[in-house]
Amino acid sequence: MKFICDDNLGKLASYLRILGFDTHFEENIDDDSLLKTASAEKRTLLTRDRKLATRIHPYGILIIEDDDPLRQLNFAATELNLKIDPSNLFNRCSKCNEICRIVNKDEISDEVFPFILKTQAVIKQCPSCRRYYWKGSHYKNILKKLISSIPEEALTSSWPDF
Repeated sequence: MKFICDDNLGKLASYLRILGFDTHFEENIDDDSLLKTASAEKRTLLTRDRKLATRIHPYGILIIEDDDPLRQLNFAATELNLKIDPSNLFNRCSKCNEICRIVNKDEISDEVFPFILKTQAVIKQCPSCRRYYWKGSHYKNILKKLISSIPEEALTSSWPDF
């Protein structure tokens, strides 16, 4: 399932990307452009805008009412009956939605702290925005939040260890 989030749901978009879902998000996008992109890319629209939700969209619209991004995520997972594969966690860039690639640590030694290079078995990089990702404390904190927010029945397998 692919999503597009309105400009009020940036954090939700980030969480969906972390879970491995292809999620389009732009700040300051107008309603017509949002719907046009959603239709062209066959994306389910997630919105906080009740007026926008009255418009017709062939791939579905879900109104998100809660302000808290983790409760928004729980609601979307439940309402859309999402199937979350934990093996897809952290494969997408949380900022720009691209699929990240494992990098050769020797090739990035001048770009990443030596401690990270020594302690991390796998480092990924977004090919678009060039951000680096690894399983440090931020990974563990996000994983704890996801575990507490995602309904158990949404999982296709168990959560990874951390």
